[in-house]
Amino acid sequence: MALPESWMNELMNRNDIVSVVSEYTRLKPKGGRMWGLCPFHPERDASFTVTPDKQLFHCFSCKAGGSVIQFIMQAENLPYMDAIRFLAQRANMDMPDEMDDARLREEKARRERLYNANRAAAKYYHSMLLSDAGLKARQYLIRRGIDGGTATRFGLGYAPNDWDALFKHLTELGFKREDLIDAGLCVRGRKDESKTYDFFHDRLMFPVIAANGTVVAFGGRILDGGDGAKYMNTGDTPIYNKKHNIYAINLMKGKKLGELIMVEGYMDVISLHQAGIENAVASLGTALTSQQARLLGRYAPRVCYAYDGDSAGQKAMLRGVDVLLESGVEPRVIIIPEGKDPDEFVKAYGAEAFLKLKDSSITAVQFKLESIASEFDLDDPDGREGYAKSACRLLAGLQPVERDRYIRLVSERSGMSIDTIKQQCGAVGNSTDPADAGGEPKWNNSPDYRNNNYKKRQTLSERAKAEHMLLACMMASRADAAQIVHLEGYDEKLFSLPGMADFARRLIAAYNNGANVEKVANIDKVDIRMMIASLEGEESEGPSAAVAQAEDIEKPIDSAADCIRFILKSEYDARIRELAELSATESDPNKRAELLKEQMSLVIKSRAIR
Repeated sequence: MALPESWMNELMNRNDIVSVVSEYTRLKPKGGRMWGLCPFHPERDASFTVTPDKQLFHCFSCKAGGSVIQFIMQAENLPYMDAIRFLAQRANMDMPDEMDDARLREEKARRERLYNANRAAAKYYHSMLLSDAGLKARQYLIRRGIDGGTATRFGLGYAPNDWDALFKHLTELGFKREDLIDAGLCVRGRKDESKTYDFFHDRLMFPVIAANGTVVAFGGRILDGGDGAKYMNTGDTPIYNKKHNIYAINLMKGKKLGELIMVEGYMDVISLHQAGIENAVASLGTALTSQQARLLGRYAPRVCYAYDGDSAGQKAMLRGVDVLLESGVEPRVIIIPEGKDPDEFVKAYGAEAFLKLKDSSITAVQFKLESIASEFDLDDPDGREGYAKSACRLLAGLQPVERDRYIRLVSERSGMSIDTIKQQCGAVGNSTDPADAGGEPKWNNSPDYRNNNYKKRQTLSERAKAEHMLLACMMASRADAAQIVHLEGYDEKLFSLPGMADFARRLIAAYNNGANVEKVANIDKVDIRMMIASLEGEESEGPSAAVAQAEDIEKPIDSAADCIRFILKSEYDARIRELAELSATESDPNKRAELLKEQMSLVIKSRAIR
């Protein structure tokens, strides 16, 4: 690990996982574990567990798992090092000196240079807006009703109609060409890569500022009479990816909000703020991502969509309400009349009228029902029948109480009786809870909105279960692992799930060199918590699932041998089926004979496994 092991131990000891997780979901004890509703997906049954003595979590439904670090990575939508910084701040710990790691030092320095370049660019663009060159940009803002105070608050600027004005300015300040290109501020020449040009020309500039207040990107709007696309935006850079950011989220910091208003564009946000509606933000592109949804959830429990009334806006909201639901955020939809966008509406009718629209916003289910209705001719009997069937498919997936709320609405729109609609809902689906495969405790204490788009329990394949069990057997002790790796058929390639083979290799290495090995009841065991804590992304899920199974293993060697035989037989049988399909379509008799030979050899190997 890049960070000192002793410091990491202290960090995790001072961030007890039960205490941290309890800030996100309510936990109850049962059978040596703590159980609760998973904060990472909507559910009614508690499938999320925390094991206090191992300091690990695992969700039996969505398969999320890991240490307190991986939990914060997902709960706060943070990359690995930022999650560590988050926990360090929570525990009032200073970050250790990372200067001994040349790679980390260079990466940190590089990112800092890009942040500084963006900040300098934002200052330059803003100064250009106030200069003679920025006259037409100021005139545009005046026509759009944006005053000077609002322009300054949002850091608006102007990119001059010059091919390399920004490049010259920033290089004079000491910034290097490659850093400006990496930041997305400049580009190499197409015909002559030795030349450098500004990415933005003759555009009104909108700096994108992250939640921590750093300028990470820009959007540029074309001005009247200009050439090119209406908007240009910074692409992905080492410090920016639009799916992780929300426009104007920096202005929400420190506020206790009951809701956020999500709009499409920069000008929509700016106009709403100028009108006094200061909880407006925008997705950077119409398709809301799960990362953005989690970021929104850090600031408010509810998001009111107010996208444009065109087809693209409506489709984006249909996708977006599901993304919000899956992230545990309550979605509402503001219907803006006359097909206006928020900017147009608030300028025409004022903030009070817009807030009335917000107060009469509809639920995600209502919005989906309206969308379904728009696909049918409700003046035609066949259209009403089609609408009723589609609507009932939606209602069938809701909780009974919530479903009953909308049955009358569907009845009125379709002209069919309430009893008919109730029967149709029961005919196409049921509202019973999913099977409780793990014997987890049940309680229903989540908001209704969590269940509008229930994410069903993911069922692991038998092969995946065998891999988890094999790794769990290897975790039992140094002595068990040493015997398992010498069992007939053992190979790291038996692990096909992401990160599992690498984890098994690291586990054996830890046993062999004594790293993180401690005695528990006179048995040498590896500190699995610390090994999992070093993993990034989804690679922590497999080892965490293995830990969850380890408690039930009585004979690790025998169980591991069974797993190896099962995995090998699964591989043989899968290849046998593949060869049979290839043989059936192979026209060359010689090649078909070779396929048959391999198939017969594998059949013998498969049958030999007992």
